[in-house]
Amino acid sequence: MIPSSLVIEAALILVLMGLSTEALTRGVESLEQALGQGMAAGVILGNVTALPETLIVLTSVLEHKGEIALGSAIAGNVVIFTLGLGLISVIYFLKWKGPILMKGDYSQELKVMGAASLVLALGIIVGELNIIFTFLFFSIYIYYLVFRFRRSSRGKTNVKGVIQIIVGGSIIVVLSPIFVESIVELSRSTGLSETLIALILTPVVAELGEGISSVRLATRYPGGGSAAVVSYFGSKIQNATILLGLVGLDSTTTKGPFLILALVSNVIGILVVKDGKLSYLEGIALCVLYFVLIWIAYVL
Repeated sequence: MIPSSLVIEAALILVLMGLSTEALTRGVESLEQALGQGMAAGVILGNVTALPETLIVLTSVLEHKGEIALGSAIAGNVVIFTLGLGLISVIYFLKWKGPILMKGDYSQELKVMGAASLVLALGIIVGELNIIFTFLFFSIYIYYLVFRFRRSSRGKTNVKGVIQIIVGGSIIVVLSPIFVESIVELSRSTGLSETLIALILTPVVAELGEGISSVRLATRYPGGGSAAVVSYFGSKIQNATILLGLVGLDSTTTKGPFLILALVSNVIGILVVKDGKLSYLEGIALCVLYFVLIWIAYVL
């Protein structure tokens, strides 16, 4: 029997998260005109939507729980670069009757993600993330920030847009962990296994705020599909650099199949977007691929 209080709590939180993502998307649309797609969607929105994971990783590192920090840092990449990109492309097609056509200088996000993936591959080969990897990951992200700042437009920043992003981001930061816990409790009450929750449910729900904001961007205006994809990359660049850099401070081992799957997901995300177009057929294939990767992780 599912407690009605849990259902009401989860529904209420979901409604509030929907309102917060509406504020985020309006803010990003406004700032994109002043700062450019890379700075508004890649850096600003990417950092805001990655805040819940950042807080979890930072807390885990301070408590010397390296494996929890590592899983929290990288799990979202598997979800976003398969199921996330897949759903966005399908929803965009249903709204605008065409593929997502990338605009602006999105290639920098692909290059930075590629560099971070190479360092992650080296960490998997070495068998641990340590202070050396922390330096490498942090250096990549600093380069990304400097590049985006120097290439950003210098138009007049809309104060209302900044306020909308702060308000929307704050609500997501507060509600995301509460929502995840509510969904997990709901799932347990139905008898779902801990393994199923850990592999499928928790990562998807943890990325829900980011997913809703990206869907809203993609459906709000035609250029929003490109901004949504860039925001995904901006957020996961932070996961693959800053968060893995924090994990390295605790000298954490990189054994197990999930890191390899995360690395594969990074590469797939880069290759799919590289040609500047994301069709609904590619989207369907990415959604299927997500469940294939989860099945592989479960079997291994």
